[in-house]
Amino acid sequence: MSETPFDPLFEKREKLVLRLMPYVHKHGISPLKMDELAKYMDISKATMYKYFASKDEIVGCIVHKFAAFVSDQMLSEAPPRLSPERLSQPSAEERRFYNESFAQAFKLTIKLSYYLTDVLIQDLSATYPSLAVKLAEAVELCKIKLSDYFESGIQLGVFYPINTRLYLTQVDLVFRKLLDPKWLMLQDMTLKQALMDFFKTMKHQVFYEKWMDKDYSSIELYFDRLIAGMRTQE
Repeated sequence: MSETPFDPLFEKREKLVLRLMPYVHKHGISPLKMDELAKYMDISKATMYKYFASKDEIVGCIVHKFAAFVSDQMLSEAPPRLSPERLSQPSAEERRFYNESFAQAFKLTIKLSYYLTDVLIQDLSATYPSLAVKLAEAVELCKIKLSDYFESGIQLGVFYPINTRLYLTQVDLVFRKLLDPKWLMLQDMTLKQALMDFFKTMKHQVFYEKWMDKDYSSIELYFDRLIAGMRTQE
């Protein structure tokens, strides 16, 4: 399916598929029938057909939206270009720069894990393989951007010489585990506590100590917003 912002229905279609996102990233796409799609869009089936000719078209629009989300996040939240000079005595401003950019990279990585669930990816791969490839390509471009960031930090002596792909995989797998309420209960931990401890662990794993800022107030506020958003979708 090809869509551009010049399509007079584009904006309305975008708004409608956004209403499907909470269900889709938890349960996948294939189980949904047209009646259910209309229900989750909060419109009548007749109205839905004014904007979408078929379920395939709706699925295509959903994947387009997910791919655009990944690309937008990559551009808006991926850290900026690092200084080309190796810095042996970081200033307060330089410390702030690297700590803020690391937090941005961490937030982007967990957003990918949260929205692009195994359920969604497996469902797409089985029922809409060409769309699954399109989404995978967008995710891969984002991961390349993140890997380049960490490699730059390693070259500058800001980060330990880690395997960046293993780091991104580690964050993805652990974050998914933290979303399991049964696991949290067994550990006697709240989700916020687990996220905060996880972020601190990853920061210590990546940074040389001299570069690290231990002010976690900004990421704590982000986790508060993230958890509040999760609860509205339950």
